[in-house]
Amino acid sequence: MRLHHQTMLAIAAAVVLLAFALHVRQDQRVEFRFLPGWPLPQSCTSQAFFGIDCPGCGLTRSLIYAARGQWADSFQVHRLGGLMAIAVLVQFPYRLCALSGCARFLHESSIPKLFGYSLIGLLIANWMVSVIP
Repeated sequence: MRLHHQTMLAIAAAVVLLAFALHVRQDQRVEFRFLPGWPLPQSCTSQAFFGIDCPGCGLTRSLIYAARGQWADSFQVHRLGGLMAIAVLVQFPYRLCALSGCARFLHESSIPKLFGYSLIGLLIANWMVSVIP
């Protein structure tokens, strides 16, 4: 379990660092701030192969906007971007506490699973609302 908490902490740190290192261009493509003119390739396979947005489409751009405090833009790109940003930030105290042993009561409860499943459910519900005319 220790390796799991370390991995999740590393992923959360990478997400935060990338949110600050990336930039949303005028054409809504994403590029590194230090490599202007070199947009990243399309990362959504659903969009690339089928032309259909997936439940997470727009989250990268939304997190980039949220990292800069542009909450209206974050919400416009993905309605749950702010919530997902908070979920990423919550990982730091939770995982650090879990690694030090102080979150044993949380780990033994169903709260973390309920939180994770709720986020997944909200992403799917948000996607269904945007797909259904």
